[in-house]
Amino acid sequence: MSVQDRIGKALARGQRRLPKAALKRRHGEPPTIDSHTLDLQIYAYASLIQAARARNAGTEVRPQTIRDGFDTMVAIGSGDPVAEVSVHDRTIPGPARDIPVRLYHPPRTSGRSAAIVWYHQGGGVIGGLDTDHTLCTMLSDACQAVVISVDYRLAPEHPFPADVVDSLAAYQWVIDHADGLGIDPARVAVAGTSQGGKLSAVVCQERRREGLAAPVAQILLYPGLDATWQGGSRDTMAEAWPLSEATLQFFALMGGITDNNADDRRASPGLETNLTGQPPALIVTAGFDPLRSEGDAYAAALQDANVSVVHRCEGELTHSFTVMGAVSKAAQKATERIASDAAALLADA
Repeated sequence: MSVQDRIGKALARGQRRLPKAALKRRHGEPPTIDSHTLDLQIYAYASLIQAARARNAGTEVRPQTIRDGFDTMVAIGSGDPVAEVSVHDRTIPGPARDIPVRLYHPPRTSGRSAAIVWYHQGGGVIGGLDTDHTLCTMLSDACQAVVISVDYRLAPEHPFPADVVDSLAAYQWVIDHADGLGIDPARVAVAGTSQGGKLSAVVCQERRREGLAAPVAQILLYPGLDATWQGGSRDTMAEAWPLSEATLQFFALMGGITDNNADDRRASPGLETNLTGQPPALIVTAGFDPLRSEGDAYAAALQDANVSVVHRCEGELTHSFTVMGAVSKAAQKATERIASDAAALLADA
């Protein structure tokens, strides 16, 4: 992290300690859209990030530029990981190349553990093993589960469906190596944020199509589930931060998602009409997120198919709020709720 980024980190995290009146004097009143009022601390954080971007206006928009900016945002905004969780990296065989994974082992276990195969956010273009690191430690600790975070291939270097192929292969590897991992193969869930939420839904659906045992549960956090979606929050939150409609279009372009394949269920699992028998789900959406409507709709569709669903919208928060715990108390509390709900979901599965 550069000196400028370290200064930005100190400023952003320092704002979390300021009283509301001071934040409002500095940044103004947060917006209210669709009856949701944006969390003041996230609004202040977004103001700092956007001011920094304005100073760098004119920089060519390339995948690496977006990746670097996102990695900085994650480093600044993420809360502290759970220190007691054991973490180590390795690679596993993949269909095209070895797949890097990160293993999280809980501090207290008795017998074989449950497991969560984790897929990170980033639109299929950005992100990696560090992106959701803090949340993975929280889930491992709260659920007493081994978490296996998957560094699937990214576009544009590896366009759709490379991310799906790697995700399915990694899930199967976990099942095949349950003994060595110390996990119960009948208690393996899938989970992820944004693109990772989509990949989790795809893994559940694809394994059913292939006649294979489905995950025991699915945890979908502000997921993008329908590349064909129009209207709703895609319109009202088109200018939202940190995810806008323009960014979604950029990810689709880089990933090779076009009118010709957007309705492929591996790109848009939200279009699947036969959801009977899908695993129990935890689906959490965010108020200030263009993906909110499609996540809410998928939760309703699963419920209509008699699938057990825990669903809520964190109305005052934005997309990617789980990497903002260090700059927003509301984001930290919402992330803790996710860990608690995930633990209850796995306990009941």
